Amino acid sequence: MTAVQRGRIARLVGPYLGDERSARLAWARTLALSHLVLDDLTGDRDDEGVRILSHQLALAAVITLSCGGDLDVAATHHDRLAADLDAVRPGEDARSALGSAVLAHRLAAQICRGDLARLRRFASHRRDGEDYAAELGLPPV
Repeated sequence: MTAVQRGRIARLVGPYLGDERSARLAWARTLALSHLVLDDLTGDRDDEGVRILSHQLALAAVITLSCGGDLDVAATHHDRLAADLDAVRPGEDARSALGSAVLAHRLAAQICRGDLARLRRFASHRRDGEDYAAELGLPPV
């Protein structure tokens, strides 16, 4: 990830820091995650599963923002979407198109609930050794 992308993520999240229950902060973190997964999972931005995960996370960010500021409602929407998608083919490999969509909405639901463990994993435990927790405004562990 380049310094430009690092700055973009910091500018996306920065204005909403301070209120961990803010729908805009959850939106920004989910959208930032859509950028982080592109570089981390395979190192191949053309990998279909990674692209779908990234696009579904961007969609999840829009859903989060469109729930009237209620993160519990947003989390419920994401849970329902993940369950509905998973019901199509239960246990689908997370690297498949469908599995990537399920994962995206599960991640978004966790972010809406304030469970930042998986977001931290994508931010801190990366192949490139970089740590983006500060840019995402993640609280100390």
